[in-house]
Amino acid sequence: MRLVKRILQTIKGAVFPRFCIQCNKEGSLLCDECFVFWQSGKLQIVDDDRHLYSWQYADSIARELICSWKYHYDQSAWKIMQAKLQPSLSALQHFVHIHSIEAIVPVPLHSIRMCERGFDQAVMIAEFLGRELDLPVANLIKRNRSTGHQTERETQDRIESMKKSPFTFISPPSQGGAGGGCPLTSILLIDDVWTTGATI
Repeated sequence: MRLVKRILQTIKGAVFPRFCIQCNKEGSLLCDECFVFWQSGKLQIVDDDRHLYSWQYADSIARELICSWKYHYDQSAWKIMQAKLQPSLSALQHFVHIHSIEAIVPVPLHSIRMCERGFDQAVMIAEFLGRELDLPVANLIKRNRSTGHQTERETQDRIESMKKSPFTFISPPSQGGAGGGCPLTSILLIDDVWTTGATI
């Protein structure tokens, strides 16, 4: 099976060669050298001590990786970002501890967008962090109406589209699984991109 997978990867690489988004070297989306010198991915905490991010969208490498993953379905971009996130996970673990976070909750795509894309990047980020931080992922939110492509909207339009919330809770948040337990009092809410903050 591994041999077959290796052969398929070789064929794919020959037919659809990848080039480093930074130096244009052939071989991968981000070559080893550019990966090492890419000074990004460290956990950043916003002034209010409640919002965190790993990359600024102005970072050209981060932006290209996000777009490759989100819009061009290149899962190797997500693997690169995971590898870059690894060193900062201890800081996130500390954040989880001091805020007594009990579960990770992803901000979901609408079912129409999910069908178009084939995966939900916020859910994938939440599942990755859940494994690394040993926290449950609670899919407690449902997007009950589509708000369209936020990237195509101006700031005020984004805010207006969110005034009537497109989200509902699937079930009351509770610790200990379905059917009881103590209510969750602190969660880590995950979205893939924060631009204006309207969705969050």
